[in-house]
Amino acid sequence: MVQDRSDTDSSVNHILRDTTSSQLRSVHLIKYPSLATITLESFQERLKEDTFKIANENAVLIARRSKLKLPLQFPISIAHYRKLSDQCSIVVLMINDLRPQFIKQIQLTISPVYVPITRKDEDFYIFKTDRKNHKKLLLMQEYPNRIKFKMAVGYEPAQKSVVARTVCFFCEPGGNPRLVDIPLPGTPQSEEVEYFPDFVWDLNGKVLHVTMPNFYARVEADPPWKGINNAKRGHWKMLFETFLTVKFNFSYHMFASTRSDGTGGAGTGVLLRNGTWNGVVGDLVSGRADLGIVTAHTPKRIHYIDYVDALYDPGSLTFVTAQPTKIFSPAQLLWPFDIVVWMSVIASIGVCILVFFATTKIMDTWKFNSETIEWPLDRQSLFLLSTFMEQDSPVLPESNPLRCFVALWIFFTMLVTNMYRCKMATLLAFPSVGKVPETFDELAFSDYEVGYVRHGDSAYNTLAASTDPVYVKLVGEMTIFHGYGLECLEKVVKSNKYGCIAYDFSLVHVRERNMSDSDARKLRLAPVKTYNIWLGVSTEGKSIYRLNFGKWLGLTRQFHLLDIWDKIDLYWNVRKLKLDWWISTNQTDKMKFVEADSDDLTLKHIAGAFYILIFFLSISTLAFIYEIVVYYKSKMIHSVVFWYWSTKRKIKRYKSVIRWKW
Repeated sequence: MVQDRSDTDSSVNHILRDTTSSQLRSVHLIKYPSLATITLESFQERLKEDTFKIANENAVLIARRSKLKLPLQFPISIAHYRKLSDQCSIVVLMINDLRPQFIKQIQLTISPVYVPITRKDEDFYIFKTDRKNHKKLLLMQEYPNRIKFKMAVGYEPAQKSVVARTVCFFCEPGGNPRLVDIPLPGTPQSEEVEYFPDFVWDLNGKVLHVTMPNFYARVEADPPWKGINNAKRGHWKMLFETFLTVKFNFSYHMFASTRSDGTGGAGTGVLLRNGTWNGVVGDLVSGRADLGIVTAHTPKRIHYIDYVDALYDPGSLTFVTAQPTKIFSPAQLLWPFDIVVWMSVIASIGVCILVFFATTKIMDTWKFNSETIEWPLDRQSLFLLSTFMEQDSPVLPESNPLRCFVALWIFFTMLVTNMYRCKMATLLAFPSVGKVPETFDELAFSDYEVGYVRHGDSAYNTLAASTDPVYVKLVGEMTIFHGYGLECLEKVVKSNKYGCIAYDFSLVHVRERNMSDSDARKLRLAPVKTYNIWLGVSTEGKSIYRLNFGKWLGLTRQFHLLDIWDKIDLYWNVRKLKLDWWISTNQTDKMKFVEADSDDLTLKHIAGAFYILIFFLSISTLAFIYEIVVYYKSKMIHSVVFWYWSTKRKIKRYKSVIRWKW
């Protein structure tokens, strides 16, 4: 109860005396047993000093008044206490001072947006004032006109009786308000009267102003945002025109959220340094809009605006990269085994040679056999290579110890070669693909460039305020894209090392709106998500529309209407328009179906075998050339030597003949 200083009604003491403490357990009722008249200043001082104890079966909860921000700061447990109690909160205000500043201060004191003492869309308000003030008081925009359940009570001297009135918000044509008389107890009409009726079921053609951010994936309207029912497309258009307007009998005017300079096209809302808001939140706080859409919950916003209880439009941040490409490399022949296995195989060959050498030496030295063992190193090497190639060795040892070891070695090489063959067959059928980031951690600390499509303000502000090293690195390095976000996805298609962060439904919308099917198949949505939100309907603090709109909005989830409207909108209003435009502009090449990569074996799959063949053929050719050179070199040397000695003999013979003739 709040009583104005000028109100001298002595019945307040009587009412408070007769009220028992067991009836004042609700968190919204405050009792002053010894106070007859209070001013607003003294009421605020009481709220600052008093400690309110709320009875509970298990514990006693205590809350104190905040001197700066909130009229009463409750812990979370106390804020939830009222949800388990009966709705039986009545607020009585006995005032004669109708100055707007005074009324506004009462609202800030007992009905703030965040954790209010009384809720102006649920609790029952009774204004006790003179009858001549009823119309002015009940229609005041500062506070009373924003209360859903209210009644003004005053004395009528002419009739010598008490008169009660309320406001039907939308009873006049066009959804305008009208004062309605309420029969009081004792009159013939009072038996079936409802003292606090709910007038927010039929809005009687009222035009509600709806503010929206530039979020084309969810709703779209053409500037300058004039006219009635002016949404162009989006499943929010279907929600309003096929569901809410039909149920509540209203029209809407949708406009872009307001920037700080007064122009349209802002985001969902940012708290400015001067303490004001822009965007959707700013339009709701200033009263320019009745409803706000496509606006996420944030810890700051819930101190200034409210949201319907129904969860309607879910969304989350994810990122998209290019599909991993198949890798074809000559090194594919080495991929069946890792480096450890290859080193183990090479070490096994070395151990085998040492065992052969040691065994033959020991048997020759100790004379285990009568005949000498002849299995030199060249035969051992030929045996090892033939076993890996699964060929019969032309020479096998004759001693029993070596035969036993050879049998074990053949079994070992059989296992190794079979495993290699199986792995190689798998790689030929399913080639290896490149590694792409799967989580935000991998994306942040990879060699990928990162872009971010900024739709709204809450997601970016949350990432920018985070102290997590992953988000700090992403925010510091990513490129910001505004608008549709097509540029970000085009970079992903053109580059295999680019990641684009955006809302999941925004990526689907851009893909269906601007990209061909062949380019769309190159995109890969990451399996991880963050910043999971619900984009419901937002209102001013405890608006008269909040509860009723929330009840019917909740029915859309039960029947999956969101998914149905989304599919309809994406095809008829997005994809089909894109296809029609391509046909009209002779861009039918973008409509052609491009087949995916074939799984048939090609030269790229077995390129490594050809590389090895060419390598060994080159070595063989060089060896052959070397042998030819050596052969002809030796033959040439022999010919030169022969020619030298024959010539020398001939010269000697000629000299002797000449000497004889002489």
